[in-house]
Amino acid sequence: MDLKVKKSQKPLQGAIRPESDKSISQRLILFSLLTEEECVFEKISSALDPRSALSAAACLGLEYRLENDTLFAKGPGIAGLKEPDRPIYCGNSGTLMRLLMGLLAPSRIFAVLYGDHSLNNRPMARIAEPLRDMGAVIHTRRGGLAPIAVVGGDLKGTDFTLPVASAQLKSAVILASLHSEGQSRVIEPIPSRDHTERILAHMGAEITRQGSEIIIEPGRKLSGIKMKVGGDFSSAAFFIGAGLLREGSEIILDDVNLNPTRTGLLKVLERMGASLVVDETEDVEPIGRIKVASENLCGTVVESVEVPLLIDEIPLLAVLAAAAEGTTTICGVSELKVKESDRLSGIAELVRLLGRECAIKGEGKNLTLEIYGRPGEFEGGTYDPKFDHRLAMAACVAGLNSPEGITVLNAECAEVSQPQFYSELKRLGAQIEE
Repeated sequence: MDLKVKKSQKPLQGAIRPESDKSISQRLILFSLLTEEECVFEKISSALDPRSALSAAACLGLEYRLENDTLFAKGPGIAGLKEPDRPIYCGNSGTLMRLLMGLLAPSRIFAVLYGDHSLNNRPMARIAEPLRDMGAVIHTRRGGLAPIAVVGGDLKGTDFTLPVASAQLKSAVILASLHSEGQSRVIEPIPSRDHTERILAHMGAEITRQGSEIIIEPGRKLSGIKMKVGGDFSSAAFFIGAGLLREGSEIILDDVNLNPTRTGLLKVLERMGASLVVDETEDVEPIGRIKVASENLCGTVVESVEVPLLIDEIPLLAVLAAAAEGTTTICGVSELKVKESDRLSGIAELVRLLGRECAIKGEGKNLTLEIYGRPGEFEGGTYDPKFDHRLAMAACVAGLNSPEGITVLNAECAEVSQPQFYSELKRLGAQIEE
């Protein structure tokens, strides 16, 4: 479906709870395979990626039932994993495919993983290589692409330094290390999301951090876990952006996951002059409330070390930067080229559609995005996000500042992470037309 979003007559007002965190939901589903005790997950995400994870886990022997938004799950343990009788479909989820590679590597089963067209063309060699160094047998399509065949077997511990900041790569190696022979160390030069370490440690895994090193002692029996899934910060970010962009708006976001390895955007927005009030409570994952009000923004510099902490929010940040006074420079953005789409090119196209200029400079790890912003309303037009949910939602938020409006093609792709995104925006007062 195509949707047109344009500047509404009135500011946005109201309170919402964002869609539950899909990254955490997927991890909880997969990790429940590794314990024979029951796990209970409240507020599990209903987005497409967690649904793909649930289907994949069921193929491997997970028994579960859903009662409203609470998932009751009981796994077979690593030794009891069921060998699937058909390839496992991972949908559009890189998290699912990459974590499954690590989870299955020390098992005693054979499995084939594949996804949709986009996922089958995303790089998997960087996951396969460190697992192979541990002794895993992993076959990929030419170029390190899916479909992927994993032949589970005995692994040895590893000392592995992440070549790039990647929570998915880190998680795959940690999962493989849980059932390897000997201690493993994962060195993380730049911090990335730590959901995997937090959750597995809560389940009984011996995972400790010493500076930039994560140390994994194998062989610990994992226990069941009961946990409430907070709202997805990446989802909340688009509502934060809506509140900042549409003058006069006031939005409250409840029950949001505030893990500091996910909320780098908040620090950047504060530097840009955003009006934000954050209250949090501590749990396995910190959860809290964010109050946001519209504000005049100014440009800033986002350093490479910050990018892993806000990688999914860069399309939204680019839209806000386009409305800010001055230049915003985002360093170290090469990973955007290998997301669900070439997200870097998609961002540049969107910024120019809004009537602002931008530039992509450098190469490799030094790739930099510069956005030359200015206050005032955006121009409009038609935007093709190429089925990338983050780009689609960023374009919709941008439309809130466009009297002409922005028509987003195939806008339903937002369901990958936020099934209720458009209905929630409408409830806040956004003008959205099919």
